[in-house]
Amino acid sequence: MSTHRTIEAAIERWHEAVNDKDLDTARRAVCDPIVVNGPKGAGPITPDGFADWISRSGIELRPKASYPINDRVMVVEQDARWPQNTEWTRVATVFRVTGDRISAALRFPDLRSALDFAHLYAELAATEQSSHMSDADAGTGAGQALFHFVRYWSRRWNAHDRMAERGKEVLVAEAVHALRDRPEVTINDVASELAIDQSGASRMVAHAVEQGYLTVHPASTDARRRAISLTDKGLALLDSAHSWQESVFAALTSDWTAAERADFHRAMLRLIHRSSALTAGSGCRA
Repeated sequence: MSTHRTIEAAIERWHEAVNDKDLDTARRAVCDPIVVNGPKGAGPITPDGFADWISRSGIELRPKASYPINDRVMVVEQDARWPQNTEWTRVATVFRVTGDRISAALRFPDLRSALDFAHLYAELAATEQSSHMSDADAGTGAGQALFHFVRYWSRRWNAHDRMAERGKEVLVAEAVHALRDRPEVTINDVASELAIDQSGASRMVAHAVEQGYLTVHPASTDARRRAISLTDKGLALLDSAHSWQESVFAALTSDWTAAERADFHRAMLRLIHRSSALTAGSGCRA
């Protein structure tokens, strides 16, 4: 059987188990663990946990079209229906197959988001040299590793493809959302939050307004100034982005233990809080 057909067969078996509510088949159709996402975020669960999800959710998933990404990953566009709904909703799931079983099933609200994530995951997997640190990696300082990681993601958002554009839309929406406790948010506030100049912030805001993610209106304290707010579409964008971010983290750490993920999460929060206390005069250099 070809690799492509092996992936298709594993995904077909997964769909049959879900739709037939065949819990024994469901347990055999997935790896231990399998990485999934849900309302509480993304992460690994056991085959028993997967079978429990099938039983509790009652979801039906009809595959409509398949999009192979590489020899392990495929995106499947689906119609989904839950017991409390009579209508079908179009979604898309990123499947990763290990052997003849599903090792990751990450559902997204639309095909574009699923394809963006799948291509990013494939790129990360292709550039990964080893699952263990090499001698060169071991000799790299923690600071160098941190900035290498930052540069990698910065290059993603500074590219010119649709994914980079979506990243910038999320970035400006996140900035406005982070400033939501202020009476009003201005262009200068967004520029300061993003650490960019006023003209750059103005262009990002204008684009987000065109896309329907932000709205601009006269400030209540001074009609000559413009205040910025998130629209319902902007809030939905953030919800989708946060789900995508959790899925990326789950994929990057799929072979980590729960304790390793929790420790890293706490360490990142400490870095974020500490970063806000650093200034250009305290040792930070470009």
